[in-house]
Amino acid sequence: MKLLLFDIDGTLIRSHGAGRTALIATLKEMFGTAGPVENYQMSGKTDPRIIIDLLTAAGIPPDTIHSQLPAIYERLTEHAQHIFPRHKIEPCPGVPELLTQLHQHPNTVLGLLTGNINTTAPLKLRAAGLDPNLFAIGAYGSDAIDRNQLPAIAMRRASELTGHEFTGNNTVIIGDTPADILCARAGRATAVAVASGWHAATTLARYQPDHLLENLTNTEHVIQILLNHHS
Repeated sequence: MKLLLFDIDGTLIRSHGAGRTALIATLKEMFGTAGPVENYQMSGKTDPRIIIDLLTAAGIPPDTIHSQLPAIYERLTEHAQHIFPRHKIEPCPGVPELLTQLHQHPNTVLGLLTGNINTTAPLKLRAAGLDPNLFAIGAYGSDAIDRNQLPAIAMRRASELTGHEFTGNNTVIIGDTPADILCARAGRATAVAVASGWHAATTLARYQPDHLLENLTNTEHVIQILLNHHS
């Protein structure tokens, strides 16, 4: 049995800044500032990491930030409910077809591994026309600030759900950033990098993923890679 863990932004969907817009609106509303967001690279980071970095740079005490995270998540979700449906959010090329095929494949568990919090991730998928229910489990930014802790969380949840033991040996992590490759390494999982987001294939190649794809459009080829039928 295989556990396939997909990143969301840049891998499954292109949100064209919708998440960024919702986060900025939330922080400005709650704290009067979103910090130095114009010069901050969000790609590959978890939502709490982004929130803590931006607000700390704005001079807000770390204890205050940490204590307010649940309230920030709640307000962020409310903003997302209004912003995402009106924003241009679309699936990355080949993703709907790939998910449909994988969902029907025996001995395969689909999951999410994303820096998004657990309440905004499904909103983003729905806005792109993807069914969140295709994914049996997930590990989210709201579970851990450090993305590298998420593979173990996802494997544990998949094991509890199915009764089958998942480790790095039967887990594949699919993402579009160097952080996704490093995350897979931390979980001793197979790293599949896809250059459909903000990082070129040449950049991703420097991090030596197990497999490197330009996109997910060749459904059969991608399935062979994910299920170890092709190397």
